[in-house]
Amino acid sequence: MKKSLSVIVSAAMAVTLFSSVALGATGAKSSADFSDLSGLDAGTKAKFDAMISAGIFDGVSNGVFGLHDKMNRAQFAKVAALIFGLKVNSTLQVSSFSDVSSSDPANGYALPYIEALKAANLTDGFGQGTYNPAGEVTKEQLAAFLIRGLSKDAQAKGTTGVNDNTVSSWAKGYAALAIQLNLLSNQADGTFGGTQAATRDLLVTSSYAAKQQFVPGSITSGQHSEIHAEDLKAYSLPGGSQAQVKSVLQEKTTDGWRVGTVVKLTNSSNSTIRVPDYELRVRTSDGTDYTLVPSASNARSILPQSDVTLSYMTDINVKSDVSLTDVLWIDVDTKVYPKQETLLADSPVGSIVWRGNDAVINDASLMGEWGATFSIPGVTSSLKYSATSLSKQFSGQSPTYIVQVKVQNSGSYAETIPDFTLSGKSNGQSFIGKRVEESPITLNAGEQKYIHFAVTTEASTQLNAFYVLTPESFLKQGQTTPLQYYTGRIGFGLPANGGTETSTVPSGGNYTFGTPMVFEQGNEFINPNLAVSLEELHVTNNEETGNKTGLAKFKLVNKGDKPIPVPALAADLTGKDGFTYTGSRQTLGTSDIAPGTGVVVSYGYTIPTTDQSDQYKLNVQGVLAGASQGQTGYKSTIASYTVSTQSDNDHNNVSLYPFKLNFKSWTLSQLTITTPSLSYSYKLNLDLDITRDPEVLVDNNFSKLKFELVDGSGSSLGSSSFPFSGTNRLVSGTQSLSFSNLTQNQVQNNVSIRVYESVTTPNGEMDRFITELK
Repeated sequence: MKKSLSVIVSAAMAVTLFSSVALGATGAKSSADFSDLSGLDAGTKAKFDAMISAGIFDGVSNGVFGLHDKMNRAQFAKVAALIFGLKVNSTLQVSSFSDVSSSDPANGYALPYIEALKAANLTDGFGQGTYNPAGEVTKEQLAAFLIRGLSKDAQAKGTTGVNDNTVSSWAKGYAALAIQLNLLSNQADGTFGGTQAATRDLLVTSSYAAKQQFVPGSITSGQHSEIHAEDLKAYSLPGGSQAQVKSVLQEKTTDGWRVGTVVKLTNSSNSTIRVPDYELRVRTSDGTDYTLVPSASNARSILPQSDVTLSYMTDINVKSDVSLTDVLWIDVDTKVYPKQETLLADSPVGSIVWRGNDAVINDASLMGEWGATFSIPGVTSSLKYSATSLSKQFSGQSPTYIVQVKVQNSGSYAETIPDFTLSGKSNGQSFIGKRVEESPITLNAGEQKYIHFAVTTEASTQLNAFYVLTPESFLKQGQTTPLQYYTGRIGFGLPANGGTETSTVPSGGNYTFGTPMVFEQGNEFINPNLAVSLEELHVTNNEETGNKTGLAKFKLVNKGDKPIPVPALAADLTGKDGFTYTGSRQTLGTSDIAPGTGVVVSYGYTIPTTDQSDQYKLNVQGVLAGASQGQTGYKSTIASYTVSTQSDNDHNNVSLYPFKLNFKSWTLSQLTITTPSLSYSYKLNLDLDITRDPEVLVDNNFSKLKFELVDGSGSSLGSSSFPFSGTNRLVSGTQSLSFSNLTQNQVQNNVSIRVYESVTTPNGEMDRFITELK
């Protein structure tokens, strides 16, 4: 799936271009200049004239437009960049894709346009760090690209797809929305022709339509700049090593200041060398030098072609403010008297001093916008990071911000994500977060994954930025526990709305029950062979508790050939008033889904009677940490839909997925038992018709049907529950159901039967009212 989506996006990019001859045209031409356009009708000719006169299209040769020629991905990149007004750096000579080269005689011209598409997050290539510039573009790929360029990718993923065998499964929603927006249309035979190669005439008309609907600036959020934190200069030291300052800490203490420095020493030789015994000092703006103490855990040697990081620290007992300016390497010769000091290197560090919790990044070049790409300062790596979504959750009474960060390996070898975290910054306060994924995460070349950070703040805190922090440590001589601290150099702002950024989360209009959900690309919660759909959402009044009960049923079907574990998912509902209700997942009796089968997972909701919503926003979330029997810890939204509640059923058509029930007839009779004293019980003779979806398995943990006896005044006399599997299960046909242990020992008149679906969750039973039998 990932590769297909990449192909659509990039390949679609290629679709919108023409030939290299066309790419160079600058003259003010029209359709009259091309012999093969003379037969166009007036309306179509006007579209061609607009695109040709704008310099977006030209002919493939002198006087020939190439109306029905196919296009490649390189050609498409240029047209796409021009249509959507992307920022193109024409001076670029090196591409981030291994198969794109400025020296390529056929497609080299497209390098700046391809990079502009990538910078705008409209493509991530063809796979494994390649773009495939000469590859063809299909009609469905063109549809997907145009939809994404119009910033309607999420809407497409929430649109009911076309029922068309000529369209790949991943592209059905894109094709449907492209038709709705009049970007593309079906062929004469009524099919979309999604897998057929797109031609230049189709590109011109669809690009024209997209350009008319495009809102300038609507995809600027995808054109995030990269945050650059330049490494400080490396200095050669005697003995064969090179020294470089990695970080400098200056934080306030009760007695003055704590100063810490971490440096990197590199051995570029082919032999192991000793770490030189030089003094490291910091200098302040008034010319005072302070000697730093090396950490007891510092390395003593450096292996060939390797590097080590060394930690130093000291306390400065000065109450007034101190401004650090330089880190000095000093060779001290104590064999002579007086001792002789030689300055080996002087590294200016004023720009990288980190003042602990009081640190504020004032350099605009080190503060990116939300979603800006960044690398970890001081770390040599091909890993690139960007924040993609933000949600606010609660741990007790304290809000926790969950920041999702996309990690991409643009290098040619596998890398492990280094240890770093995010800090939430507000006015005068810093809140250091933690990475939710505690285990090491490795990315292969060209791979993309997501990591998450949890930043817990105070209840009234208003964050205005996130800082990227690197953990450091210093071990004092004679101690066993190191002092831990953080330093930083770069940061990024919050989303424009200050809340949840959903640009990478599929969302759309009204959800169609029973259709497979589309989840965020790259999420690690949903197996690619697992189809997830919402089958039911009912919200009914619960008179007993004085609130409403919501019940959502998800179907999970294993389309693969191996068992798939039931994913740890959460599902929240948000009503029209903005209040969010967390679903309590039913207690499950199965942990795996067998190939070719499905299971139903239900979520119960307690909703106040004041909520009058008939539509809810459904957020499906992956559980990041703290899950236990349906109780969730940190969560990450992977799909978002608007879902309408389903109307209540009458007794002839009860939906209790995967079952359909028809209460054909019933009679209720009273029985008198006289041992040792008078007592009463009831028997329900029920003729019930049950049908079911054979694809879905149920076990003893599945919902039960609960029958409650109610007298004429509405008081409950008692209830009994019956399963759909196992002993005493409900079956099609006539059956007798007994009710004993009644709350009253006398005969009641006008007794009716209320029927509920009962689901067991860790929070107790959730009862959804179905119907009343009178």
